[in-house]
Amino acid sequence: MWLQENKWRDVEEYLKTKKTIIVPFGSVEQHAHHLPLGTDSFVAQKVAEDAGRLTDTLVAPPVWTGWAPHHMAYPGTITLRPETLTAVAEDTLQSLIYHGFEKILIVNGHREANLPPLRIAMTRLRNKTGAFIAIVDPFYFNAEAGKTLRKSAPGGIGHAEELESSHMLHLFPELCNPSKTETNIPKKHPFLQHDPYVEGDRVLTASDVAGYREVTEGTGLMGDAAPSDAATGEAYHKAFLDNFTELIRYCEEDVKVALRKPNLPL
Repeated sequence: MWLQENKWRDVEEYLKTKKTIIVPFGSVEQHAHHLPLGTDSFVAQKVAEDAGRLTDTLVAPPVWTGWAPHHMAYPGTITLRPETLTAVAEDTLQSLIYHGFEKILIVNGHREANLPPLRIAMTRLRNKTGAFIAIVDPFYFNAEAGKTLRKSAPGGIGHAEELESSHMLHLFPELCNPSKTETNIPKKHPFLQHDPYVEGDRVLTASDVAGYREVTEGTGLMGDAAPSDAATGEAYHKAFLDNFTELIRYCEEDVKVALRKPNLPL
């Protein structure tokens, strides 16, 4: 199902019957002491691969790096500029649309941080080409499962916390060190909550390197990773795939597109 493992004739044949492709985007950034730097990319690729296999849908090569400036607080993080990520996404998707893919599902493993650049690229291409493009982001797409499965107190969901850690413990246990999980729930004003499951009014703020280093207290963790376990990760992954396969089938059967072929992305 990986696009890069096919021959061009294979893709030509695929496009005679299907117009959907999955494109995983992630990030290479610190994930505290217990998860690998590539967590967001590993998860995006695995979700895309499993959904592609279940629905016979092609998966484009993953984009490993994303927009992660505040995570530069810890070594190993690589960040693109938001303009760069938008350009990479726009060029990648425009190439696929040029060949005849009409329905593109972006799997964003980097949660909310990648969304502004990706939404700009998506909106530009929707208006330019008429292609159907959707972003599958766990904060929104798997929200009900996350709400049901989480065990931590309010403030426990953020970065490298129980849901993200549980997912990785299920998918890539060999890359994780569960003995290093910690809890770091900063005391914040109600308007400044980072946990997406905490209801209430809030503002949007920008996180900087120095501030992030201070609030994560040298761990890189935001939230509570202590309750994480592989069983929760398995249930979370299953719910994700149930939703995703339903979306793919909906795109194939019910989404109508009047495609305007774009120029070559040169």
